[in-house]
Amino acid sequence: MDFTNNKDKIENAFSFEPSSPPKQPAPPSPTAVHKAKYKRNSLPRNPEEVRRRRIELDAQVRKKQREQLISAKRFKHHLEEYRDDDEAGISIQIIKFLNVSRDTRLSSLQDLSKFLVDPPDNLKQFVIEGNCIEILIVHIAAGPKEFVHKALAAVPYLISFLERENISLQDQAAWAIGNIAIESPEYRELLRKNGVLIPLINLLDYKDINLVQTACFALSNLARAPNAGLDEFFAAGIDKHLLRHLKTDEVFVSEVAWVLTYITSDSDNKYTTQLLNEGLAPLLVKHMRPLLDHGPLALPLIRTFGNIASGPDENTDILIQQPNFLPTMLEFVQSDCSRRPDVLVKVFDAGFIPILSNIATHSNFDIRKEAAYGLINIASHGVEFMRSLPHQELLPGFLEYVRSQDFDLIRLGLGYIEMLLTQVQNGKQLMENMQGIDALESVILIDDQSLHNSASRLMDQYFGEEISNEMQQIEETA
Repeated sequence: MDFTNNKDKIENAFSFEPSSPPKQPAPPSPTAVHKAKYKRNSLPRNPEEVRRRRIELDAQVRKKQREQLISAKRFKHHLEEYRDDDEAGISIQIIKFLNVSRDTRLSSLQDLSKFLVDPPDNLKQFVIEGNCIEILIVHIAAGPKEFVHKALAAVPYLISFLERENISLQDQAAWAIGNIAIESPEYRELLRKNGVLIPLINLLDYKDINLVQTACFALSNLARAPNAGLDEFFAAGIDKHLLRHLKTDEVFVSEVAWVLTYITSDSDNKYTTQLLNEGLAPLLVKHMRPLLDHGPLALPLIRTFGNIASGPDENTDILIQQPNFLPTMLEFVQSDCSRRPDVLVKVFDAGFIPILSNIATHSNFDIRKEAAYGLINIASHGVEFMRSLPHQELLPGFLEYVRSQDFDLIRLGLGYIEMLLTQVQNGKQLMENMQGIDALESVILIDDQSLHNSASRLMDQYFGEEISNEMQQIEETA
């Protein structure tokens, strides 16, 4: 989101034209241009006054919000579009239509399904107190926790539906189970005790794309920590199914990677090691480039690599030894192996930095954030690594982080700017040339006191004296 300022069109209204062309003055420095915003008839007398005016001038807070890529719960939007009728309502009368003809029942169920996506208060009350669980279990399970609690009574039936030879029914049941599993560890434990894992994992044998993707969605939610019970997953053979899909089915990679994201987050590294021994690494690597061309679909794959690399050094070595391991791997430098210079040298030699820099400045914000953390980790290993980064390309992207309203992104951007100013010879000049002062000023309005203090410290330490000198010169010539 960009904001532009209208320039003053009458600045030369009262000037006299000389008889001969005047000498062209030297262009003002970026800092002087910045200070020209202040009124000449009311100059600040000290740095505190300068800081106060920065706050007043930067009155418009940007509303850029971090894009949410993955919804925890999912609705099935497979019904026909409905007209937008402000007068439409839901009442108990809809349920009465369930006792009439099949076509009327179907129409009533579709209407109820549509309104369950974003239910009004009276419909919420009806679902909680009424007996309509049988109507649309998928959307009820995707609703508030009170809805999910009512849906628990249907869990045994949903699990039995997974074993029916009806793909549509199996898909609906798996979807509802996935929505229930996301709600709480207690609900996941209840599902496992009712025997949900084996029927769900068996769905991975089907050739129906939607059914396999839905099964992966449910399994990834069941595998969430802290009480995932991975022993049961592997006893049921989930590793063989996942590896088979990675070998043969490109369309399932993203959903399979979500399951792997949670499985590889095991604290003892037991099952991550088992998967690596079974050949997981080359299968993941071969899908990196195609998925990165699809933005958010790459996120679970990247997180899986990060989980693998966060384990023992042997895990990172397995990744690096892959002949086609591309520099698009974002998080392996955050493991303990990142302290080893030979790993960082391999990162540079593989051409990792240009690709990572491009991702950090041009991709989706969530993926950019992961890439930015990787770059910061690389730079933190010494001045020589920091100076080797393409700051002319990186700084605009990190300034976008600073201007955002995401505190984590702002903190990340400020960390990079501080390293730039302290370790790169022309860091201050780069900041001035790219409106870095304005970006720092925008943080002054942030409620977070630590961010406010960090931005103010950088302003005062690296730009305060120069600003004060130029303000004094303006005052003397006024």
